[in-house]
Amino acid sequence: MQFPSNIIVAVVISIVCVSISFGLKLPNKYKKPFHLYSVVVNLIFIVFLLAFSLFFKTSLPNQGISLYYNGLAALYFLLFIPLGVTLILLFRNFIMKADIYLVSLKYVISIGAIFIMSGIIALGYILFMLTFYGFAP
Repeated sequence: MQFPSNIIVAVVISIVCVSISFGLKLPNKYKKPFHLYSVVVNLIFIVFLLAFSLFFKTSLPNQGISLYYNGLAALYFLLFIPLGVTLILLFRNFIMKADIYLVSLKYVISIGAIFIMSGIIALGYILFMLTFYGFAP
C-alpha cells in the first residue's frame, strides 16, 4: 500500500507548502504563528506517512486502510485549507487597496478569486488523495 516514493513526494509537498507559507507577506502579528503552524503540520504529515509505512503496514494490513485514508484526509485539510484561506484573504486585501474606481468591480474580482481558489483546493484534495492512496496497490 505504501511506496517509498510517496515519502519523497510528501517531502516535496511539504517543502513547497512551507516555502509558500514563508513567502507570504503577512502582518507581523500573524507571521510567526502561521510559520510555526505550517512547519508543525508538515512535520506531522511526514511522520504520519513514515510511521504508517514502517509500522501499520505490516501489523494492520486490512484494518489500517481506513486509518490511512482518514489520516490523509485530515492532514490535507490541516495543510492546505489554512494556506488557501490566507491566500484568499491576502488577495482580497490587495484588490480592496487597488486603485479601481468601481467598488462593485472589486467585489466581483474578490468573489471570482474565492471561487477559483475553492476550485483549486477541491481539485488539490482529489489529486492529493490519488497520489497517496489511489495509486497504491
